[in-house]
Amino acid sequence: MPVALHRLPLWVWWIPVVWIASFPIGLTADPQWHRISLVPFTDPADKILDLGVNLLMFIPFGYSFAARPGGLLRLMAAAALTSISAELLQLFSTIRYPSCTDVVYAVVGALIGAAVRLWVVRAREAG
Repeated sequence: MPVALHRLPLWVWWIPVVWIASFPIGLTADPQWHRISLVPFTDPADKILDLGVNLLMFIPFGYSFAARPGGLLRLMAAAALTSISAELLQLFSTIRYPSCTDVVYAVVGALIGAAVRLWVVRAREAG
């Protein structure tokens, strides 16, 4: 039975949004392995604006994902896997830099989104 697209939660729709935002500019068929930064917060290519964008991009993801049961570990894993898949797309860019720092900020953004959802739910219950 096909899934009704309008019933998909926001976090599912957010995955292609992240992929599109991370789409490799300067596309190449050769993976640019030398551009990867595996140690967070050590890559000189990490810029404050880029990190802020990663953080902000994952707040809606975390807000929506927190509506489902499963806890923070599943949220963190889903955010990390989504971010890693986007970073892997950047392997095929001559001007993008795949970075573990981006993955960390994605997870933090998702956690912020989940915290906002928890705050909203509690405020509604209290009011």
